[in-house]
Amino acid sequence: MRSRLHLTHKVRFFAFVKQQHNTSWFSKATPFLGLIFIVLMVVSCAKRGTPSGGAKDTIPPVIIKADPPLGSTNFKGERIRIYFDEYIKFKGVEDQFLVSPPMGTAPILSPQASPSKYLEIELQDSLLPNTTYSFYFGNAVVDNNEENPYPYLNYVMATGEQIDSLNLKGMVKDAYLRKAEEYINVVLYANDTSYTDSIIYKQPPRYLTTTLDSLPTFELSFLSKGSYYMFALKDENKNNKYDPYLDKLAFLKKPITLPTDSLYLLELFKEKVLFKAERPKFTGSNHITFGYQSDLDSLPRLELLSQVDSLWSFTEKVADKDSLNFWFEAPSKVDSLLFTLAGGQAIDTFKVKPVGRLDKDTLTFKMISKSSLALNERVQFRSSTPIKEIDSSLIALTLSDTIQLSNVFAIGADRRTLTLELEPKPEDSYRMAMLPGAIQDYFEQTNDSLSFQFNFKALEDFGTLRFELENAKPNDYPMLIELLDEKDTFVQQVYITSAQDAVFEYVNPGKYSIRITVDSNGNRRYDTGNFLQKREPERIIYVPETIEVRANWEERLNFKLLD
Repeated sequence: MRSRLHLTHKVRFFAFVKQQHNTSWFSKATPFLGLIFIVLMVVSCAKRGTPSGGAKDTIPPVIIKADPPLGSTNFKGERIRIYFDEYIKFKGVEDQFLVSPPMGTAPILSPQASPSKYLEIELQDSLLPNTTYSFYFGNAVVDNNEENPYPYLNYVMATGEQIDSLNLKGMVKDAYLRKAEEYINVVLYANDTSYTDSIIYKQPPRYLTTTLDSLPTFELSFLSKGSYYMFALKDENKNNKYDPYLDKLAFLKKPITLPTDSLYLLELFKEKVLFKAERPKFTGSNHITFGYQSDLDSLPRLELLSQVDSLWSFTEKVADKDSLNFWFEAPSKVDSLLFTLAGGQAIDTFKVKPVGRLDKDTLTFKMISKSSLALNERVQFRSSTPIKEIDSSLIALTLSDTIQLSNVFAIGADRRTLTLELEPKPEDSYRMAMLPGAIQDYFEQTNDSLSFQFNFKALEDFGTLRFELENAKPNDYPMLIELLDEKDTFVQQVYITSAQDAVFEYVNPGKYSIRITVDSNGNRRYDTGNFLQKREPERIIYVPETIEVRANWEERLNFKLLD
């Protein structure tokens, strides 16, 4: 079951130690509560100071008292103060401060502009009856001089007769990335008659906690008995609600019941979203960019509604971005253009006007492939504007500085990428010279004199990596096996549909790792999850071993896939 934590794929979970105490609220509170009282017992016996020229102060501030006291019940006030033995301030409080349950209007925190010897929480919202509140500061309270943090400061009080004492623990991981992001919220919604799947978009949760900047573990404390739905949320705009256009989400399909000793694993993913167009803008005198967000596999449909005589236009998809470029050339100045941009059933209409003085889109031309290539790599160039035609008579291509070759270019669908068609051999060396006018764009611009040099490496310069996967079951296939460099940047991929080795050839010497995608729907790519459809993201496995590939050598890497 994916909702429970298992030691699979060599992912090791931090051991959670079950506290062996009695059932009072104090004994089941976080370790912070006990720490306060220990400190209060010894503070009168130990005075600390840093003599001039002495050792650096590494001791965090100490709590002297709290008003009302920590763990108060029947709370009726509007203000809370926590007093320290030295001046304190906030550091990173905007990322770490949480109130559980969340409040409609956030409390005002002090100190603000200058340090103070007390921390103040001024409540701006009414409190729920018979509810335990937790004001969690993480490590955001630091001393004024050396910024030593008070660890995991958490002020707890209740509006009823008792402090709720149940807790819930687990871990958050990213479904696609090797490492989870920092400050992930973990939330609970009550499983009652008010719960619907849409509640996470509209209302704040019943309980809330966060992971920190170093560990992906979480603990929800001071909870009441009951049934809850649990989610994790990368809350980008900090409104305690799920915005699929901004946030990452994790969910469990079934509710959990408290109390429980189970540990839970939540896998964050970024949903594909319903089509949403962004406002277009002129990015050059002949160039408009249309941004959008979409869950569609097909491109949005862009249509020009304005009638402009003798208008030439061309639309291209921006590489690696959800954007379209609309290129155009008109015989006279255009004041505005009217467009529709449609995705699925959604259609948006935009009137686009130039704003201010726009620079003319100028033609530049560069080589985008490496100058030293493997035999399986292509020689490619890219222009800054759409290419209209190529005059091969103005291009000279030579092999080994002596042999003249004909040159044939394939123009990509974006009309800006050129691929030189070659049949190279190992250690071939090429030189290419372009005279002015060899490349012409749709705006009657041509290139200046250009020259390029490139070569193909010897076979002995590369290594080969053979990856063998063990224990895979028939329903684990097909798989996308990706080779990553030390920065987890994609290098190569092999797609396998049955038990066979994945062989990576022409690999530059260096250190590499493997990422495996279990391609459940067989579309040769990773697919994310969808909350409303209760579809989890496709399974990603990072092979923990790093392997060094050496030149002129075949390396082997074996990995045993666990259930």
